[in-house]
Amino acid sequence: MKEESTLVGLRRYAGVKTILLQNSPETLFKPHLLERTFILLLLPMFTLASVVISIAAAAMGNATWFERYQLPPTAVVFAALLVWALKCRPGCTQKVRLATLAVGAATVMERLLIGLWITGTEGLQPDYLTGIVPWSILGACLFVFLMHKHGLKFGFIYYAVGAVGIMLFLIFNPYPLPEALQQDLTVNYLIATPVFLTMMAGFSRLRLAYGTALTKAEDFEDLAMQDQLTGLFNRRAFSACMRRARARQARKGSPVCMIMCDIDHFKRINDTYGHSKGDEVLVEVANIMTGTMRRTDDLIRWGGEEFMILMEETNLDAACQVAERLRALIEDSKVIRGGVTASFGVTELYKGEQDTEFFNRADLALYDAKEHGRNMVVMRRRRKAPSNPSVQVVAELIDGPDMRLS
Repeated sequence: MKEESTLVGLRRYAGVKTILLQNSPETLFKPHLLERTFILLLLPMFTLASVVISIAAAAMGNATWFERYQLPPTAVVFAALLVWALKCRPGCTQKVRLATLAVGAATVMERLLIGLWITGTEGLQPDYLTGIVPWSILGACLFVFLMHKHGLKFGFIYYAVGAVGIMLFLIFNPYPLPEALQQDLTVNYLIATPVFLTMMAGFSRLRLAYGTALTKAEDFEDLAMQDQLTGLFNRRAFSACMRRARARQARKGSPVCMIMCDIDHFKRINDTYGHSKGDEVLVEVANIMTGTMRRTDDLIRWGGEEFMILMEETNLDAACQVAERLRALIEDSKVIRGGVTASFGVTELYKGEQDTEFFNRADLALYDAKEHGRNMVVMRRRRKAPSNPSVQVVAELIDGPDMRLS
């Protein structure tokens, strides 16, 4: 069986939590996931918009130097940023965000200011100013979405740069302007932009507050499902683990096994060495398990000195081999003078049986290991019901547990 270390504590619980929250819309409000999703949606749109505007302007014969020589390389830059965003991890998108903000906002502001300058010095040229105001508003709002801190402040600074340029243009422009263009530059930019900025900032704060509250709620959920001493799952997590195992068994027909482990003479350890040393023994056993089992195996501290391992896609013989390896590793540990041993009960989940039947069979196997001298692995198979009910008692007498003695 391939050995793969199991993560422990909150990181390990993330696997089950993914199942519990699967297809839940709340996951979209986690800050790092939302940021990456927003970037992965925004960059293709910016790339496509740059390409479409450049091609459309050239086709209609009114392309300026901006559409001919600046938008095509800008589209290439946005495409490169998209590749970067796809390759980087969800929690490492800050540089991509800032690069997207710098390229997008700077390109739009450059287009606005140069358009104002050319119109003010050479006369009205609609191709330089038509349609730039909505993009300028978007450029200001990008600061709110793409900056964690001071996004609103920098958004207003960006807006102020454009507003100053427009006001100077309106004051010193010697050429008459169409009424629609004047309205576009005054009402649509000077008035609408701060309104949009304030609305976007309010939405961003609500999203951040919701994400923070959701994260705290999940932290409490994690704590409720985690044993604080060992970092393993506690008994509360058993139902979630069983649901996942049953679902996979039903879908794939793969076997599921349970290993129950009980540290031998644990009360004697506490009485002899003290409870602090007993805690060290529990942590050491948990570390041995997490270092031996796969990431797909669920490790549970059932209570006291008793542990449980739920193994998917593992048959009974393979589970017994794993239990024997754990038994040997625990016996070889030197956490206390004289060593520590543990007993193991192993069984397999059969389709259609109840959790209690599955659990009780593993518990009986563990009890057999304790009764036959401890420090051993015992497995139990499910008893087949006899065709004649009158032989039930005889069947129970002759059907003893299958044992692996060490």
